Amino acid sequence: MLLELVEKRRSIRKFTDERVSDEDLKEILTIALHAPTAKNRNPVRYIVVRDKKRLNKLSDYKESGAKFLAHADVAIAVVTDSEIAPNTNHQDASIAATFILLAASDLDLGATWANVVDAKHESGISSQEFLHRFFDLEKKFNVECVIGIGHPAEEKSDKIPFEYSENVFEDLHDKVK
Repeated sequence: MLLELVEKRRSIRKFTDERVSDEDLKEILTIALHAPTAKNRNPVRYIVVRDKKRLNKLSDYKESGAKFLAHADVAIAVVTDSEIAPNTNHQDASIAATFILLAASDLDLGATWANVVDAKHESGISSQEFLHRFFDLEKKFNVECVIGIGHPAEEKSDKIPFEYSENVFEDLHDKVK
């Protein structure tokens, strides 16, 4: 059931040295390709990084919060073409990233994402600019996030869901807090 998968999924930042199989990676990406996009425009692209030297360099794309990528077996950069969907590319990427995270969890792999928006590289340039150079991207592309995936080397406690009564409101009956 989907609820069980959602409850199982945790942000994993520590990985073993075990390789993610090509079959599992292809399944994750195939699931991502099923993610819906506004008006079915499909502005989302995926860049797969497996080379350890590149993963290490990629882990420095922002000052903090991406170091775990150096220890992942694979990283997937979720990239959007802002010319195809200028008003919805960020939302489309977020949906696709969620599909990737859930797919990894379903395969008993660990994963988490590192944000790009408003992040800075240690040199002072934006993380977006660093990633454009790193991936040799045209200006029309936005790197929305980078997801590290691997076999988990840590266990996390169960996530406590947000309080239903504090976050769900009945129209015309409840005032949003």
